[in-house]
Amino acid sequence: MAQQQALPQQSGQDMACGWGFETWLQYKDGFELRHFCAFELLNDKRGLACLTDYHRRLVEAAVENGFGVINDGLHYRASRDWGELIGFSKGALAEINIRGIEFYKDFAREYQSDTTPMLIGGSIGPRGDAYDTGRVENAAEAEDYHSEQIITLRDAGADFVTAATFSSVEEAIGFARAAKAADIPSVVSMIAKGGRLNDGTALADAVTNIDAATSNAPLYYMVNCAHPTEFEPGLTHGEWTNRLGGFLPNAVAMELLSLCSLGHLEDGDPEELGGQMAALSKRFPHVHVWGGCCGTDGRHIGQIARQVSEARKSVAA
Repeated sequence: MAQQQALPQQSGQDMACGWGFETWLQYKDGFELRHFCAFELLNDKRGLACLTDYHRRLVEAAVENGFGVINDGLHYRASRDWGELIGFSKGALAEINIRGIEFYKDFAREYQSDTTPMLIGGSIGPRGDAYDTGRVENAAEAEDYHSEQIITLRDAGADFVTAATFSSVEEAIGFARAAKAADIPSVVSMIAKGGRLNDGTALADAVTNIDAATSNAPLYYMVNCAHPTEFEPGLTHGEWTNRLGGFLPNAVAMELLSLCSLGHLEDGDPEELGGQMAALSKRFPHVHVWGGCCGTDGRHIGQIARQVSEARKSVAA
């Protein structure tokens, strides 16, 4: 594998990232997302405008507070099984994956600066539903499945790929192996409510097991799609926490399945969430990716970036 250039967040640059905007698109913008697939809105004039507006507010909130941005999220369900469910051929799916990367490159070109670096990420969701997993595939099956999208995103110009909202150690292992074989850096982000993945594995053991099976292939690990009060119990003491690199919490403490059936958006208290993330930044000074997942938007990112920045300054003083 070729030597990879270190990404800004590996060199002390705080970066913002926003996922889970499907909930915003559904409840604020009124879209009915088929199988939670946001990527097909690239084919819809109003959908594209709403995606642009959402991401612009997020990027500007981050930049205003001196954060760089990891531009990604659209590709979450742009993989073969989900694409087939909504009528995308293999060729059409590859094409819209590429267009998603171009969408993010536009933001990178507009907001890139020496102090606010812009990265293009490819966030890839699990093959099945993150919460209602059903049959869990083994690592070899996961490697074969995810390699297709990984290679497409690599060739389109993604700086790295992220396994987003994974809840199975086996699938994460397969993903990391596929990215390593494709010679593109990878990150693994997991759901860990109560400190455990859906497959029952403790977060600490999940990180250790994935590293052992992949020769430490992921650049770092993240936790997403859970509120800080839900995933903090899993942040046990130990050397494994040195492998953590980011937190992307939900706006409120509530199961995603419940959030998606309320009929309205639960966006919680952005200022309170910012304070919770600032506290984590003091506890984990080596973590440099700070963002949001379901229910969050530019308001939350702005509060998180502002309060994490203030926390960094108070520690330095």
